[in-house]
Amino acid sequence: MLSMIKIDGLKFYPGAHAGLSGKTALVTLQYTGEIDDPASLEGRVFDQAVQLLENEPFLRIGEQEWPGFFLVEPCSLSPAGRWVAALSVAFQRWARDPVGEGRVISSSDRSMVLAMPWEREAVFKSALQFAIRFLHFWQQPRQEQHPKGNPEHEFSEWLQRVQVGGLSPNTLRFAMSARQRLIPVAVSAPTDTLRLGWGSSALRMDGSFTEGTGVLASRIARNKIQTGNLLRLAAVPVPPSILVHSVEQALTVAMRLGWPVVVKPSDLDYGQGVVPGIGDKTTLQRAFESALKLSRRGVIVEKHVAGQDYRLLIVGGKLLAAAGRIPAGVTGDGRNTVARLVEKANADPRRSKGKRSLLIAFSLDEEALHSLRDQDLAPESVPEAGRFVFLRRTANVSTGGSAVDVTDRVHSDNRKLAERAARLVGLDVAGVDFLCPDISRSWRQVGGNIIEVNAQPGFRPHWIGDPDRDINGEIIDWMFRSRSARIPTAAISGTNGKSTTARMLHHIWSTSGKVAGVCTTNGVWVGFDMVSERNLSGYPGGRILLEDPAVETAVFEMPRKGLILFGHPCDRYDVAALLNVQNDHIGVDGIDSLEAMARLKAEVLERAVHAVVVNAEDPLCLAMLESAGAPRHILVSGDFSAPELQRHLAAGGSGVFRRMIEGTFWIVLAEGSRHSPLMPLGEIPATMNGLLQFNEINALFAAALAWAQGIPAGIIRKSLATFANTPEQNPGRFNFIGGFPFQVLLDYAHNPDGIRELCGVAGKLDVTGKRRLLNQKLGCRHRSHLDESAADLARTFDDFVLGTSPLYVGKNPEWTAGGDAQEIMIACSRQCLLEEGVAPEAIIAERDQAESIRTMMKRAEPGDLVVLLAEPWVALPVLEELRDG
Repeated sequence: MLSMIKIDGLKFYPGAHAGLSGKTALVTLQYTGEIDDPASLEGRVFDQAVQLLENEPFLRIGEQEWPGFFLVEPCSLSPAGRWVAALSVAFQRWARDPVGEGRVISSSDRSMVLAMPWEREAVFKSALQFAIRFLHFWQQPRQEQHPKGNPEHEFSEWLQRVQVGGLSPNTLRFAMSARQRLIPVAVSAPTDTLRLGWGSSALRMDGSFTEGTGVLASRIARNKIQTGNLLRLAAVPVPPSILVHSVEQALTVAMRLGWPVVVKPSDLDYGQGVVPGIGDKTTLQRAFESALKLSRRGVIVEKHVAGQDYRLLIVGGKLLAAAGRIPAGVTGDGRNTVARLVEKANADPRRSKGKRSLLIAFSLDEEALHSLRDQDLAPESVPEAGRFVFLRRTANVSTGGSAVDVTDRVHSDNRKLAERAARLVGLDVAGVDFLCPDISRSWRQVGGNIIEVNAQPGFRPHWIGDPDRDINGEIIDWMFRSRSARIPTAAISGTNGKSTTARMLHHIWSTSGKVAGVCTTNGVWVGFDMVSERNLSGYPGGRILLEDPAVETAVFEMPRKGLILFGHPCDRYDVAALLNVQNDHIGVDGIDSLEAMARLKAEVLERAVHAVVVNAEDPLCLAMLESAGAPRHILVSGDFSAPELQRHLAAGGSGVFRRMIEGTFWIVLAEGSRHSPLMPLGEIPATMNGLLQFNEINALFAAALAWAQGIPAGIIRKSLATFANTPEQNPGRFNFIGGFPFQVLLDYAHNPDGIRELCGVAGKLDVTGKRRLLNQKLGCRHRSHLDESAADLARTFDDFVLGTSPLYVGKNPEWTAGGDAQEIMIACSRQCLLEEGVAPEAIIAERDQAESIRTMMKRAEPGDLVVLLAEPWVALPVLEELRDG
């Protein structure tokens, strides 16, 4: 027997992680003891879980669906882990959080690791604790279980508290129905609002309000007098009704309309304050005074119309469902009193006093007692067998009523009448309350009246009437009937080139006419508008893009740290690219090898559904293809003769590569032996006519991603031909800044590979004076980068100003361990250059970022080349100030 299960580790990710589709918690559980009989444990836990969840009608779980209904995939690793995961998910949903499924990641003799969905952190923690407690309690044989050890009572109290902060049942069902359709779901806490889908394809909901529900239409529906007048003028049968503000007016109207009458608040829903069948002045006065307390705008006195009460749900102008509503009441059995019958009915687990219950508990309150008196009954009366005893005069489910489905019985005339009423009010989703003797016969023959048209209707009559039908899901299907809930997405990871490749792909999409969003280390753009200059690459910027209604396609730069801290911005990507895996950030955040880095960055490949794009010349990238989830693999190479590329093409695979055609290097797209030249690389300004080989490779990847996303070759060619290394198009990536009597080059190089490319370019530029370097980037993240790059820098540059980036150097334990991190790093940088033969007088140190830029610019002379290794958001304002000053 498991004697103890405890939580040994818990880490929350705001994004998707470990194979889950949304917010993820990684849970490490330690346990002692053993499961003597796994099959017996499974059986006992199953029986108890099914029995416990009988009290939650909104989850709609079949007995045979436990526990797999709550798990991403079947798992035989750990029966205990499987049940902890399943129960934790079930309890969160019961708490009204629309979480996805969980999974068991690993299991050993004494521990297990779970990946769990969460919405509210505190709710998840409690749900996990309750899952562990129930599992421990249920594994004990029945004869050893003690009521005092049963956590069920405490669990019930917890649920009552946390459900208040969760979604309403209607919104919860919309969310879960959307999840079943693989539609992304986001909750706008603390409101009851959902966002279904991404960007320009997303739709929002608040209960059964949709984005198509007009404010004016909902106001008209709320104003019952206005609704009645509107329908009456359109020849829709409605009972005569008048708005009154005093008892005297109410009596006058009742006399004019003729008894009996109905009294209702003028602007409330759910049957609040409605009293039908009033036949005397005393009852009228009492009903008026109660209604006036609920609505100071006045009280409606309406002619009472006899008939069965029906709720017709109209969606998009068409009848979707219809339910016959039954007033709250009990059926006599000839033995039990009314009070006892009420007590027995309230034992139904679907009934409770909470307004969010599927069925509302009966109450022998003043209204019920008054109704009993009208039937010559009292709570202690024993009604004869078969007699239905009314406890309410209205048939609203929200006041304890029930319902039966009558969708298939609705006469076409009645259907058309309800559809027209919803159309006249202007509602896309409407609950039409219809009174008639028989819904299966035309109102023209037997009579009938529409008494209300409700905006934001509740669906409980339909859930009760036909519990197997997914009404909410059918409405979602209608909402997205002609559109996808998703927008095209691309994720780009790797060591070098992510930002440039992302900006190139963003430019391609923009050229195609789409409003494209992109998040990089240099900022977030929606179309051509920079919405943030901060480094929000990965999850933070991705969520900004996916939540913006203007964004029609999104490109995400996915950095190492973002994956470690946040996870993914969404459940999947259409396409994903792994550019390269090089020696950067090794030894940081638990990533101790290039192989571990490759596995981390390859997470983007696992989530791609259409195509992955990888570097054919990088063995680590190629190895990660094993984890790619997409059916199409596109290999990218700067060398057409690369062996892996050739093998891939020979097998009929896809490739994008650089190839010499008539003396000029071209980008070529290939499917097996079918090669399609796209454009000469020299036509892309960002390549500087072959000088920037990094940008040639970046252009290959951008073209491959765009090709995988179905963008026409002509658009790809046109866009790349207009992509340049400007601060506007690609800030901090080989930006030549004009307006000075010498060349100024701003770049973000911060590792040996970037420095080698930079030195190669700087050495080939036409420079009549000195080559000068300001370094604020190289070495901040890794001391070893200074040692590896010092020789290249010493050979290329004549003059140096050394600084740092406080944002990064302050996070590096190699520098912070010895005291003043900036001073230590600058000293180390100076020493590395001296050891490579740089003269001491050619090196100046300045730790202030802005001042170091000013110092370098003051030293420069006409004919010089000044290279600034600095963040663009730091350097560009200073350069603008110097140029304009």
